[in-house]
Amino acid sequence: MALITQRDELLEAVKEMDRLGLVSGSSGNASVRIDAPGSPNAFLITPAGLPYPSMTSDQLVAVDNDLNPIDGDGVPSSESLLHLAIYTARPDVNAIMHTHSLHATALGVAGRPLPAIVDELVVYVGGAVQVAKYGFPGTEALAQAGVDALGDRRAVLIPHHGMFAVADTVSEALRVCALVERVAQVFINAEAIGGAKEVAEGSFKAERRMYLERSGLGH
Repeated sequence: MALITQRDELLEAVKEMDRLGLVSGSSGNASVRIDAPGSPNAFLITPAGLPYPSMTSDQLVAVDNDLNPIDGDGVPSSESLLHLAIYTARPDVNAIMHTHSLHATALGVAGRPLPAIVDELVVYVGGAVQVAKYGFPGTEALAQAGVDALGDRRAVLIPHHGMFAVADTVSEALRVCALVERVAQVFINAEAIGGAKEVAEGSFKAERRMYLERSGLGH
């Protein structure tokens, strides 16, 4: 895909992320993997410190494997290390989104994983969403902790710092963010009225397998 097209798609996704209330101000970030000679994990990422409503596509920054800017007018997000770590560990991932939504962030603050309490979380995320070990934002420690807690799933909670979602496209990553936020709200409400119940492990495995087979991802 042409870089100019990826710029447009990433910009559209982060503006929708902002409209949905998954971030506020200039918080959060998102990226997409790009083709760059000699840099298999190069990516295009949102700039640091700029509000989404006025952000333009030329302010999105392309970086190489060493996080050196190679295209774009902005300053790369301070969370670029975690994006790079995920792309390196997960060749199947082509897009990442980081949000600060209310209920998902609350779980991270409390150190509470999000259990697999609804079918959608099993099917689209891969099961429970784990909480990473604490690391200072923008550091290699947090990058490694995030990768470890993410595993082979599509979302991870970051202590005191929101969540990350991964997918094949940035629009899919946005859907994962919105889903995790909604399920986090359901979980918190269910805990308040007697406790949430997880999807049975047998059902979990069967539903996940069925989804992968029907989507063609299981072959």
